Amino acid sequence: MRFLCLLGLLLLSASAHGQLDSLRLQCKPQKIDFVEGKDLLGLYRQRDTLPNHRGAEAIVLVINQQAIRLQDSTSIRYLAGLQQEYPALDSLWAPILLDEIQGFGLQKDSLQRLVNQLGWKMRYLQAARNLRRQQALKQSGRSQVLLSFHNFNLAADLGLYVRRRYLRRSPRYIRVGGLAKQVGMFWGGDFVGFPDPGHVQRFANSAALVMKYPSLAFEFEKYRDHYESIYRKNAMRLDLVRDTEALLIILNRLKVGKVCACQKALLPNLNLPTEDAARVEVNTAENNVFIKPYQSNGYYYALGRWEYLPKK
Repeated sequence: MRFLCLLGLLLLSASAHGQLDSLRLQCKPQKIDFVEGKDLLGLYRQRDTLPNHRGAEAIVLVINQQAIRLQDSTSIRYLAGLQQEYPALDSLWAPILLDEIQGFGLQKDSLQRLVNQLGWKMRYLQAARNLRRQQALKQSGRSQVLLSFHNFNLAADLGLYVRRRYLRRSPRYIRVGGLAKQVGMFWGGDFVGFPDPGHVQRFANSAALVMKYPSLAFEFEKYRDHYESIYRKNAMRLDLVRDTEALLIILNRLKVGKVCACQKALLPNLNLPTEDAARVEVNTAENNVFIKPYQSNGYYYALGRWEYLPKK
């Protein structure tokens, strides 16, 4: 509850700046004198959004002609997320989310006991889900998201049964939803626009998760184009995309002030290595970055920092 209150305060503060300030960013060219390894991974992710999200099997990172190796655990997780097309996020982030995963397990056990006390039969059908499966469900229309709490092992689908017959629809799910909320879960039947009465999860929405664990923003950035597209398509029905709006606000708040690769791309340097490996090479003296996706051509971009677009 405390984190939901903090999220509410954050959104209220964002609204004070104006909606455009919170939802729209620009990469403003400026002199960058110092970059870190994490900055290079952020630059690569910026140029590796949804249309080109193949795993980069090898990534070469260079700062001022010096190859670097990442040592901190967060950067290593970021790198692992970039090197696989469908990284196992539940395993990759388990050390960070261990308390949440264990807490959600206790909630599931509590819900099971309460449903058993009603004399009803309930089973958990699926908890952790891989990204390949998640995106297949999205493509088939059976899910509305490309990145789910299932992918972090923080959601579960459940089914109710009568005489071994699965109940696809039943008023009983409303009762179970009330019990889920009683033990601190969030119930899919409350989802606006796409209610899912057989779904429970640990957090209210992705914004709440990223607010509590900011390092996870890196995984959501992969799908930024998707979130922004959803928001634009529902510009006349913002009640349907409040969660998406909240997520974009949080992602933008975390990006403001960080190093970025500005939109204007310069011609590739023909003298750079032509190996298939992805490459991110920063030159602070020339204030540029060369970004080469895996098995693709690379281009130069001017360095800058993210800032909110000026209010109209």
